[in-house]
Amino acid sequence: MKKEINMDILNKYLLMKPSIRGIIEWFLLFISGGCGYFFPILALPFRRYLLILGIALFVLGFIIHGISHKTHRQAHSKAKDIEKIVTEGIYSKIRHPGYLGLILVYLGVALWFGNILPVILSIIFSVLLILTALKEEEYLLRKFGKEYEEYMKRVPWRFIPKVF
Repeated sequence: MKKEINMDILNKYLLMKPSIRGIIEWFLLFISGGCGYFFPILALPFRRYLLILGIALFVLGFIIHGISHKTHRQAHSKAKDIEKIVTEGIYSKIRHPGYLGLILVYLGVALWFGNILPVILSIIFSVLLILTALKEEEYLLRKFGKEYEEYMKRVPWRFIPKVF
């Protein structure tokens, strides 16, 4: 019974409206980043290099996320509200470019802060985004059936071509 309740809470979070979920995750990320200013022991080594890497990941993620939204206007909708499968543009290379963009943005911001707490949170949020993509795929397979199954065969990579 307790496991069912925990899974139900996780599923509700994974399939929550993306804008609400984003507010929660960004709030936690910025609060954790601010902790580094008050607790210097949390600081990561090579801060200057991590800052540069963080900015680069943030910009790359922002660009990828933006391209995904330009191609798929309903990308910020709940899975149940998606009306069609988008297969052109960046979606012809990977199935979840919006989530890839968010993962890169989260990791970039975490490194930008230069302390361990936002890095840990960004990893947790990244895992949650991957789980969300898997849940959405289950739903889209049920909703679109053979059409989505064929898309998955044409575009086998979820996030990174030839990797994952």
